[in-house]
Order: sequence, then C-alpha cells, then structure tokens
Amino acid sequence: MALVAFIGFGELGAALARRLGDSGAHEMRAWTRDRPDLDAAGLAARTERMRAAGVERIATLEDALRGADLVLSVVSGESAREVAERSAGLLDNDALYADLTAAPVADKEASAKVVGRSGGRYVDGAVLGTVAVPDAKIPIVASGDGAPALQELAACKGISVETLDGPPGRATQLKLLRSVYMKGRDALVVETLLAARRCGLEERLVASIEGPGERVSFADLSDRTLRSLAVHAGRRAEELDSSTDVVRGTGIAPLLAPAAAETLRRVAETGVREAFDGRRPESSAEVLALLDERFSEAAAPESE
Repeated sequence: MALVAFIGFGELGAALARRLGDSGAHEMRAWTRDRPDLDAAGLAARTERMRAAGVERIATLEDALRGADLVLSVVSGESAREVAERSAGLLDNDALYADLTAAPVADKEASAKVVGRSGGRYVDGAVLGTVAVPDAKIPIVASGDGAPALQELAACKGISVETLDGPPGRATQLKLLRSVYMKGRDALVVETLLAARRCGLEERLVASIEGPGERVSFADLSDRTLRSLAVHAGRRAEELDSSTDVVRGTGIAPLLAPAAAETLRRVAETGVREAFDGRRPESSAEVLALLDERFSEAAAPESE
C-alpha cells in the first residue's frame, strides 16, 4: 500500500483523495497551513472533507512527509515554489514529489532542481479538466523523470495519468497554453453576457449560440476556424470593431472585443487571403504554418 501525503487540501486535493481512497491501495494523510481567514465553520468543513475522503490530518509538514511514497502538492500556484523548497529536505530518499499546481513554468523548473538535489523525484503535473464532476475521471498529464512512477502510483479507476516526453515544466506549458483558450473563453462569456444583459438581450443571445455548428470537438472547431479566417479575417475584424462600440455603449469598458479585433486584423495583414487566392484552404495546418512564418517575419528586427 502506497503512502500518499497531500500538501494542501482544497477542491483538487479532495477530489484526488476520494478517487485514490476508492482504490483501496493508498494510505493518505494531509498537511495544510493555518489560514487566519477560516472561521470555525470553515475549519470544520475542511476537517470533514478530509474525514469523508479517508485522509488523516497531520499537524506538521515534517510528520506529513515522513515515510511518504508520493507527495501531492495541491497548493496555490503562487505558493508552489516555496512549498517545494521547504519540502525538499523532508522527503525520504527517492520519494516522488508531484507538483500539481498551476505555477509558472520557471517555478516548476526551479522546484525540480531543489527536489532533485535532495534525493527526491520531481514530477511536473497538470490537471487538464474539471474536478467538480464527482464521477468523472481526473485527467493529469505529467512530465519529468518521475512521470512514469506517478502514472503507476496514482493508477486507479478515477484518475488518468498520461506521461509527456520532456523535462519538468513541459506539462505545465501544455496546461497554460490550453488555458489561453479555456480561461480566455471564460472571460469572453463574462464580457459578452454582461453587455447583453444591459441591452436586455441576455436570454436571446444565449439561445442564439446554439445548433450543430456549436456542438463540435475542438479539433473540428479549430480546423473550421482557421480555414475560414484564411478568407474572412479582415471582415471579422471589422465586425468586432462594431461589437466593441456596442459593448462600450452599455457602459462596460471593452477589453476582449478590441483585443480579438486586433488579433484578426494581424491575421488579415499577413496576406493570408491572397496566399490562398481568396479560397478556403483544404487544410488548417497550411493556414497555421503560413501564419507562424509570417508572424515571425513581422516580429523579426530589420537588418541594418
């Protein structure tokens, strides 16, 4: 039976513990910092989450990590590096330290070095999905030398660990690039619906973004989008300029609409429409390769 120690125990920690507990192959404990913002009710709720997941609360970090086969750091991203540095000297030799935080790539790389120097095995882990659905499998991608070991130690019905070739930081790079779309989409929903609400069009707008065209995989969506932009990027930038005026007219300072307009204007200015003779290309890969090349040319300094 593997001994798993959690550092932190919020929503992610609780979700992982429930799934690991269901496997019957893990003994679990957790250490959390004292939080002055938690009142008695909050402390009681946290203790109950641990109890319900079969996790023993340990008073000190030293005692929590002693003898642990696997340490799961599920603290905030801003605390991840400090916690790794504090934990490194407390790990048993060859213990696995899996950092599942959303810390910056540079912090993950630095944490990997300090854990490695102390004899531990560092894993850069990234959760690529929601943990809020109780019965859903939690998808984790992991990089670094310890990634295969995490795949083995965390193996259970409710957790899927996929290894990614590359050093620590690679998995986080994937997660944060994914967040450009996923979290950017969240922000778009806020800006769109706030403006629609002020126009009295919230329900009608929500109903309008519906239909088979919106029920596609991201692979299909991205392919369709890139091929279409090869022809229509300029026109869509102009439409977003008008959208910006509408949002501004509601009294909301538009942030995303003008940024989106500028991005599409940059696409149009690469000459992508002319490159494909005004026709929709057969492959989105062609469009992406051309944009990559021409964006690079535009960013390159002029030779003297």
